[in-house]
Amino acid sequence: MNPAGGLSFGRADLPESARLRSAMLLVGAGYLFLTLCDYREGIANLALRFLLKDHLHLAASQLAGFFFVTKLAWYCKPFAGLLVDNVRLGGTRRLGYLAVFSVVAGALWLALALVPPTYAAMLWLVLAVNFALMMVHTTLGGMLVEVGQAFGATGRISAVRSGTESLGWLLTGLASGWVATHLRQHGFLINAALMLLLAVIFVQVLRENRAAVAGPKWTFAQFRELFRLRSLWVAAGFWMLIKFSPGFGTPLFYYQSETLGFAPQFIGYLGFVSAASGLLGSLCYMRLCRLIPLSRLLWLGVSLHAVSSLAYFGYRSTGAALAIEALYGLCTALALMPIFDLLARATPKNFAALGYALIFSLGSLSVSGSDVLGSWIYEQLGRSFAGMILLNSGTSAVVLLVIPFLPRLLVVHRDGEGPPVENPAPAAG
Repeated sequence: MNPAGGLSFGRADLPESARLRSAMLLVGAGYLFLTLCDYREGIANLALRFLLKDHLHLAASQLAGFFFVTKLAWYCKPFAGLLVDNVRLGGTRRLGYLAVFSVVAGALWLALALVPPTYAAMLWLVLAVNFALMMVHTTLGGMLVEVGQAFGATGRISAVRSGTESLGWLLTGLASGWVATHLRQHGFLINAALMLLLAVIFVQVLRENRAAVAGPKWTFAQFRELFRLRSLWVAAGFWMLIKFSPGFGTPLFYYQSETLGFAPQFIGYLGFVSAASGLLGSLCYMRLCRLIPLSRLLWLGVSLHAVSSLAYFGYRSTGAALAIEALYGLCTALALMPIFDLLARATPKNFAALGYALIFSLGSLSVSGSDVLGSWIYEQLGRSFAGMILLNSGTSAVVLLVIPFLPRLLVVHRDGEGPPVENPAPAAG
């Protein structure tokens, strides 16, 4: 009997513990490669930004608008979840989508490296890349939930996801500056090779029984059921407010590259420092969440994030930038970890994949809108970065006013305590 409902990893004669390790390695490889190939935070992200800024001469607001449009695919993630759970590709629920869209993403990155860089070509190709990456990401998330529940290892496999994403950001911090300096557009070839390699890994490691019973049948009737879940929507609204913090992102990139004159490679190193301190913050939270109720952790994390933003007033040299990025990365992690905890508690298990994807799609919409707004304000203020620091810190502090209105059932307990969250039965149909 296959405990993963049609999915198998490694040889069939291996014990369950060995197959679980194979599953965790596969999920980890998937999230590592997706992180490295992310168009906004991956290995080629600085190469893409400098290509748009220096070759196409985009202003800050135009660059933010470019990324807003190209991120549209991620807003469709809940509907992608409906698709991959209900419609088989190549006779499989997971393997077909993972392999096919990994190959598509690799081919599109290859096209980006070879096509002359005009605005229209870059816009449509990056948008298509995002759609392919979103399909892989959505399918991998569904497999993570399915395998984690089947083996009783949702915590361990989620930890693998978080750890490999952090590893990807660390590698990105080391490599992205060098790629932007020495390879520019040809750096997209690295992403093409990684995605094609990931497709090979999926095909070689993952086995799926084509005759296996299909997974739960999500319908639009069940989708409508989500709108009656108060805790889910309160958490989603809180997440959107957190993500809507105009000030940093694109303006910081222009401040680093133009006002301070930082080289692309050093900007990449700053990302490495921020990711390393963020990983430390995540490790600290694993201990804190067992000792302190979530409500207090939310107060602590958001307060630290708002105060640490003010440190950017000293962001005027390479040494100060390294120290501030380390501090801000640590405080950001301590702010985000309790929020991720809140989102997990607020998502009912009957709607785990769909509900979680919906929350993060709303967050993606919010952060993209905030980047456009922040870039516009940055230009209206005559590129005054000091004004953006105050705006970012102030909007973070506003979130503190919302914490008392969060459902008490979600935030009063420490990790591992408390009753299950709202979990209605699935809708008929």
